[in-house]
Amino acid sequence: MERIPTKVIGNLSSILPDWYSHAGIDALFLYAGAPEEVPDLSKPKKVETWLRSTNKFVDEPLSVLEVILDDFFEKPLEQFSAWMPEAGERQEKLDADKRKLDRTLASGGLVFSSGKLRPTRGSSSTLSLEEEVRRHGLSSVDKEIKRALEQVEKDPHAAAHYAGNVLEAAFKAYLDKKAIKYSLSHTLSELWKMVAKDIGLKPGELEDKDLRKIASGMHSVVDGIMYLRNKKSGAHGKSESEARTYKIAPRHARLAINAAHTIAAYVLEVAD
Repeated sequence: MERIPTKVIGNLSSILPDWYSHAGIDALFLYAGAPEEVPDLSKPKKVETWLRSTNKFVDEPLSVLEVILDDFFEKPLEQFSAWMPEAGERQEKLDADKRKLDRTLASGGLVFSSGKLRPTRGSSSTLSLEEEVRRHGLSSVDKEIKRALEQVEKDPHAAAHYAGNVLEAAFKAYLDKKAIKYSLSHTLSELWKMVAKDIGLKPGELEDKDLRKIASGMHSVVDGIMYLRNKKSGAHGKSESEARTYKIAPRHARLAINAAHTIAAYVLEVAD
C-alpha cells in the first residue's frame, strides 16, 4: 500500500486552508473517500490529521489524494472560498501554490496530471510537459496540450494540428524568456531554428556524432509535425484524393503529440 508522503501532507496542510472553508474541506475529503470521522480542529490541523488517518485506515490512500488534487488543480478561481483584495493577487497566489505543490509531489516521487496521480518514474513526456507548463505558468502551452489530448480519438487530424501548436507555443515561450525577437510570420521550422541555435543544438556544430544524430532527429521531428499541421491536419481544406491519401489515425496523432511533447518539455526545461 502506497501512502501519502509526509511532505505532501505538510504542504497540503498549509495550502488547502487558504482556499477552502471548513465545510469545503469536509465535503471534499468525505467525497474523496477519507475516513468518515471529521477531525474537530483548526483547518491546518484538520487537513494534516485527516490525511494521516487516511494513510492509516484507507486501503488506497493515494486514490483519496488524487480526488483532492483534482479538485484543487482543476477548480476555477471563482469557486474557491478564499478572499483577497485583488483578483490578480488571488490568481497569482493560486498559481504559486499549485507550482509549490507540484514540486512537493515530485520530491515524493509523484506527478499529478490530467486528473491522475502517477509515480514520477516511467511517466510519459506528456506528464513531464504538463508539469513544466504548470511550474512556469504557461497558459498558452497548457491550452494547446489540452486541445491535442481531447481530440486524439474523435478527431486525430485536429490533434495533429494541435501538436504543432504545442511546439509553437513552447518555442515562443522560450524565445520570450530569452528576450529573442521573432516575427508572427515565422514558421514553426524557423522558430525551432532560432531556439536550437540559442540552445546549441545545430547538428553541424556538434562534435559528437551521436549528439549530431539526436539533434538532426529533433529537426526532422519538428519539420514532420509542421508538415502534418500544414498539409494533413484539419487546418486546411482537402480534395477527395488528398483526404484518402492523408488519413491520420489516432495512433498517428499520438505519435505526433508525444514527439511534440518530448521536444517542448526539453525546450521549457532549458529555458530556465
